[in-house]
Amino acid sequence: MLDITWWATALALAAGCFIQTALGFGMAVLAAPIIVIIRPEWVPVALTVTALSLSLMNSWHHKSDIDWRAMAAPMITRLPGTILGAWILTLLPVAALQILVAGCVFIAVLVTAFGRAFDATPTRLGIAGFFSGLMGTTTSIGGPPMALVMQHGLASATRANLSVYFTYSCILSLISYQLVGLLTPELWLQSLSFLPAALLGFFAGRLAHDWVDTRFRPLLLVLCSISAVMALAGAVF
Repeated sequence: MLDITWWATALALAAGCFIQTALGFGMAVLAAPIIVIIRPEWVPVALTVTALSLSLMNSWHHKSDIDWRAMAAPMITRLPGTILGAWILTLLPVAALQILVAGCVFIAVLVTAFGRAFDATPTRLGIAGFFSGLMGTTTSIGGPPMALVMQHGLASATRANLSVYFTYSCILSLISYQLVGLLTPELWLQSLSFLPAALLGFFAGRLAHDWVDTRFRPLLLVLCSISAVMALAGAVF
């Protein structure tokens, strides 16, 4: 199993885990387009299993900065967002959804980049959680809504809250994969074999915290824009 395909996938996941640990999200933005070409059957399961292991590590590392009260709202609203996203998938082509999501993210980036600062209140986080569930289900890009709402907070708090939110989201996704029969024992073993890549990205990303903290918001907005570009590229190509 540890052939050139495995190593290329592991490298993509390690790089994605580095970005997500440093900034708070972004693993799938980097890794998914690469893995879907190399080994499409590993998307989304291997990505989700790796993201879950990484999110657990980041949640534990930042546990003192997690605002459980604020995160209750997006965890609740993600459920109807996920259900609505699944329903929309039965009505619209994926390409149309990807274009729509890309446009919405670009608009949100521009509005928040030039608008005044705002707090990540439970209400705003709840709205972001809903759209995160909708977007994550339809296009696999669920990070930008949460990141954009949290962009004016402390870097450490944003990383902590995103990590615990993604832990919850990954568990929901894996449960749904199991219910629809997508998970097999072989796929579980293959996905778990990438745990060393998550560990490597996690420890490397922690070393980048000091450098990222002084540039946190601009980097976050750039990463959200890249997410939108990836969604648009997926629709066009």
